[in-house]
Amino acid sequence: MTDATNNFGIAQSGDGQIINLGATAVGRGARVTQHQAATERALHELQTLHALLNEQATRLPEASRADAETALSEVADELESTEPDRTRLAAALSRPTGLVKAVAPLAETAESLRQTIEKITLS
Repeated sequence: MTDATNNFGIAQSGDGQIINLGATAVGRGARVTQHQAATERALHELQTLHALLNEQATRLPEASRADAETALSEVADELESTEPDRTRLAAALSRPTGLVKAVAPLAETAESLRQTIEKITLS
């Protein structure tokens, strides 16, 4: 039998659900350092999406492309700020993701970016 008074770990149980905790520290003196890896990855994916948007420009209506570019600029501004506004970041990203979903390469890159940013906004 385990002595619960000396257990400093994490116990998780449930219906086979996966829980993504992000950076986690447990126990006496435990510390977590959040690195900028997710933000750097998001900026790289944002650049890729912008380049693809330029390459695939003829496959999108002019208004959709312009709206997507504006929204991507807002996402970039938030990512590059010292303290990104997570709500604004998520909202700004939802617009280009919806606008480009009809073009497969853009949709895939936008979804990858959305997932990376979701990690940032949940941390």
